[in-house]
Amino acid sequence: MNARTAFAVLATALVLTGCSGDIQELSYGDKAKKDNLEVSVVRVDAGTSGDLSVLKDAAQYQGRTPYYVHYRVTKTEAGDVNGPSFDVTADGDRLTQLNIMSAFPKPVVGEDGQLSYEKAPKFDKCLDEHDSAKFEKAAAGESYEACSVYLSESGSSAEPEKVEWVKGGLLRSSDDEAFAIWK
Repeated sequence: MNARTAFAVLATALVLTGCSGDIQELSYGDKAKKDNLEVSVVRVDAGTSGDLSVLKDAAQYQGRTPYYVHYRVTKTEAGDVNGPSFDVTADGDRLTQLNIMSAFPKPVVGEDGQLSYEKAPKFDKCLDEHDSAKFEKAAAGESYEACSVYLSESGSSAEPEKVEWVKGGLLRSSDDEAFAIWK
């Protein structure tokens, strides 16, 4: 192999390696930047199985521990944004994210025939009351703090070892590579 071919092979290898992107490894509280967002996972708190009693079918969560991922998001540029999605891992396995859709209250018809809406349960230790539609229109520099709930497997005592900021969205794949990892 001549020098020109060897250089071309080396250059191609470097370019292909660079395509996977650099994953930022951070400590809790450190900031990661991607596109027009700056994200910081502030901390992860362990809850108790009793915290899950606010859920309608609390019995189905028996033996599981909730973990609260507290994070801060800042818009670095004006324009559209997709908020961060996280994977939380404990003992090598992804924890289940518990999505409580407070924006979609459950309709209830009372005994008097009147329609009302049942409020979604709230975790006092993990409030997420930001308005994503409002944040989408916000100017650069605007921030919000939020929290997401992740559940351990039933009977597992493994605590989260890392939080990964991943692509997210409806088309998210389990193969999506992380932008940043907090440990």
